[in-house]
Amino acid sequence: MLFYNKRYLGLEIAVTVLLGGLGYWGMRRSGLAFELHVTARTVLLGLAGTLWLTLWTFLVQYGYALGKGKAYARELTASLAKEYAHSGALQILLAGLTAACGEEVFFRGFLQQVLGLLPASLLFMAAHFGRKDIRVVSLWSVFQGLYLGLFFAWSKNLVVPMIAHGLFDLGGMIYFRGFMARLEKAA
Repeated sequence: MLFYNKRYLGLEIAVTVLLGGLGYWGMRRSGLAFELHVTARTVLLGLAGTLWLTLWTFLVQYGYALGKGKAYARELTASLAKEYAHSGALQILLAGLTAACGEEVFFRGFLQQVLGLLPASLLFMAAHFGRKDIRVVSLWSVFQGLYLGLFFAWSKNLVVPMIAHGLFDLGGMIYFRGFMARLEKAA
């Protein structure tokens, strides 16, 4: 479901405010600790997290190409990419930032501290569940939730998964837009 919000900036912002607000309220009400300090260390850890998520994603795509064939991997990428093919620069930038803020406050800052890493990651996956043509992508988002959760657990600072998530989403939307442009040009 959260995969589709990025197509509509107003909806993305509303979901960000809702998730971020619920997460912040839950953290405050439960007395949970959270850090939001930007330092050179948190920025470097966030950048390292982005690189890890990107590398892992390309390895998964490569695995699909090996296991099910290049055509399957290309079709899977196209199924998700078509959601973002016509996104403008402002929409790409804001969608990356908003998802990172709202989702990280809710899933890592609140749910992970209350329920634990695995349940929060499973709920993150459930929130990203999509149509049948991208269902396998929805399923692997549990690993993204685990990685982001580990970044938070190791750093004790929400800025780290926010940077990793935001830059990953931003890069993904740019990649998908270019992928669809190349696909349409080849057709």
